[in-house]
Amino acid sequence: MATNPPIDIPGTAGIFEVPKKITVLRLRWLVVIICSYLLITSQGTWLAPTSVHAFIFVYILSNIALYWVEDTLFDSSYFYSPLVIFDTIFVTASLVISGQVETDFYLVYFLIVILCTIWQDFRGLVVVAVLATLLYGFFLFRTTHQIVDPSIYLRIPFLFVISLFYGYFAQVVRAEKALKEKAEQEAQDMAMIQTLSQSLPSSLDYRQILETLGDKINHVVHADKFYIFTVNDAAHSSRGLLFGDEKAEEFSGKDVDLREYPTVQECLLKRSPVIQHNVHPKQLFPGEQASSENLVSPLFPTSIGVPITFRGEMHGVILLGFDQEDRLLSSREIEFCQIVAFATAIALSNAKKYEALQAEARRRQIIAEQLADANRLKSEYLASTSHELRTPIATIMGYGHLLGDGACGPLTQEQKKVMGRLMENARGLLAIVDALLDYSKIERGEASLLVKRDDVRPLLDQLQRELAPLENRKPFKVKYEVEEGVPIIQTDWAKLKSVLLNILSNAIKFTDQGEVRLSVVNAVNGNVSFVVSDSGIGIPKDLIPLIFDKFRQLDGSPARSYEGTGLGLTISKNLAELIGGKIEVESEVGKGSTFKVTIPVSTN
Repeated sequence: MATNPPIDIPGTAGIFEVPKKITVLRLRWLVVIICSYLLITSQGTWLAPTSVHAFIFVYILSNIALYWVEDTLFDSSYFYSPLVIFDTIFVTASLVISGQVETDFYLVYFLIVILCTIWQDFRGLVVVAVLATLLYGFFLFRTTHQIVDPSIYLRIPFLFVISLFYGYFAQVVRAEKALKEKAEQEAQDMAMIQTLSQSLPSSLDYRQILETLGDKINHVVHADKFYIFTVNDAAHSSRGLLFGDEKAEEFSGKDVDLREYPTVQECLLKRSPVIQHNVHPKQLFPGEQASSENLVSPLFPTSIGVPITFRGEMHGVILLGFDQEDRLLSSREIEFCQIVAFATAIALSNAKKYEALQAEARRRQIIAEQLADANRLKSEYLASTSHELRTPIATIMGYGHLLGDGACGPLTQEQKKVMGRLMENARGLLAIVDALLDYSKIERGEASLLVKRDDVRPLLDQLQRELAPLENRKPFKVKYEVEEGVPIIQTDWAKLKSVLLNILSNAIKFTDQGEVRLSVVNAVNGNVSFVVSDSGIGIPKDLIPLIFDKFRQLDGSPARSYEGTGLGLTISKNLAELIGGKIEVESEVGKGSTFKVTIPVSTN
């Protein structure tokens, strides 16, 4: 059988340190024994002995039956209150049945019962009960001299037992009432703390924090003055900001020397609550004449400082001032202030972190704006330079065509060969300039769509013609395949051509032996795929995500083997996305690469 816990009553010991059920049973046995002995030794004439014995037997059985009662019932006033009433009736009946008790004994008996209900201290109650019993015995022996009467010896311990019995239950009721009031007070404190935690602002507006804290703390401790001292930083903890409950603006964040405030300084050093008496605060505004307007108070008869700490970091001190010199704070008030200080520390810590994040966000925003400006200037410079370069290149190519056509006279074979190389390099330079122009248009968002419906075969013919000069340098020709059933496509053919031209140019450039193939196949969900595969050098898997970065070339050495600006795949990816498509890559070093350009059959 489980045993209920002992009763915790401050200032008591002995029977109150024993579980309630055991204590009640022991006290009732004392009452049963002394009442039974009283009835047996001094029976009245109006009740038969058998009835008296039956009366005693019933009372003994009532206490035995309590051993089978659940322990938890003894914690309920609905159980032990009727039990006390039953015992009171039994004790009173025992006195009446005995027939040997005078009126003065009844008076002492009921006086002790009354004292049990109103006396606050159990120890004092026992002392009074003992004194009352001894005085009663003294006057009884002195007036009656009935020393030989056994009932005389029972009356003295009877009164003491009764005082223990009723005193115990009276103290139990007081203790339960005190515990209930304490629980209600703690619930109110927790509700207040929860409200405080929710209402503390998530910013560095110390005035709002101060107003919230002042209202909550004063609701419990009723301070006459309330201040928050915040530490500037851990490295300079001697300086801080003062926020007071005064209405004047001067109290909002005044920079002060914390060493001039003894309670605050000691609290910062000890990192624990500090209570001091007769503390003179220093002048808040150095260099000014002291007045009631610029002093915190002419005197703090009592002050308490509570550190505001969180995770080992000291944020400041809550300072409470009291006009009462002998003001003592209870453990509950100090504990409440500590909890509030902890909640304040969390709020201030979060506020500082939030401010730091805002500062970092502003810094990054400035950097992003600077980078955007630099990128815009770079794009404008590229576009301007490309336009400027295109004109002389076009002029060079025009004169080259004239020379090649014999406009200035016939050319020798060697001259034709040189002219061919000149035109080839001019076309390459023009391609680079066009790539820069396309890229700058994409970056500025100036690329537009020109959509029309057509078959894929004319596109393949154009690709074959434009790639012929590049193919002539290789021992293979690009193979073109169109799967049966590929539908008519509605798209921007110029942009699709640029995408495929860039990818095919790379495939030819990076393939020395084997083949390069372009296959047009049907894809799922109304898409068409253009698959470019080669047997070239391949791309390492860890570098595949980087190939679409602008100005990125896998061979970045000064003496790289392959030409290019590093913009081809970047432009291709952007153009593919512009027409609603995407590019997927698979590659293996030494075996080649496969680029799959998937676009919708119909581009809006």
